[in-house]
Amino acid sequence: MVHSRWQGEFRQWEKVPGHPVCDVDLAADAMLKERLLAIDPEAGWLSEETADDPERLLRSRVWVVDPIDGTRDFLRGRAGWAVSVALVEGGRPIIGVLDAPARGEHWRAVAGRGATRKRRRA
Repeated sequence: MVHSRWQGEFRQWEKVPGHPVCDVDLAADAMLKERLLAIDPEAGWLSEETADDPERLLRSRVWVVDPIDGTRDFLRGRAGWAVSVALVEGGRPIIGVLDAPARGEHWRAVAGRGATRKRRRA
């Protein structure tokens, strides 16, 4: 979804001075929250684009997300952005995914199983 809107039309503004955001960021955040919490509804949620909810501290697992990591590059039409997702349990990351579709790169890591880049061991 994010890649299909890259280099297209979207609204952008600053959350606070020096911290840009766009409507694609917020749409990606909402989509990821819906889909990831469907996978693990007991997990908490922590995202750069969502107001923090202290209830997440009561959960054993938390999804940690940056829907567009590298927003400035995304806004400028550069390829240096990615979608970042991790699942943290008991304070330790157990799953991590970094998808950079504009560069054709994808990283995946699972605790105890190592990491891959473009489906090859990293």
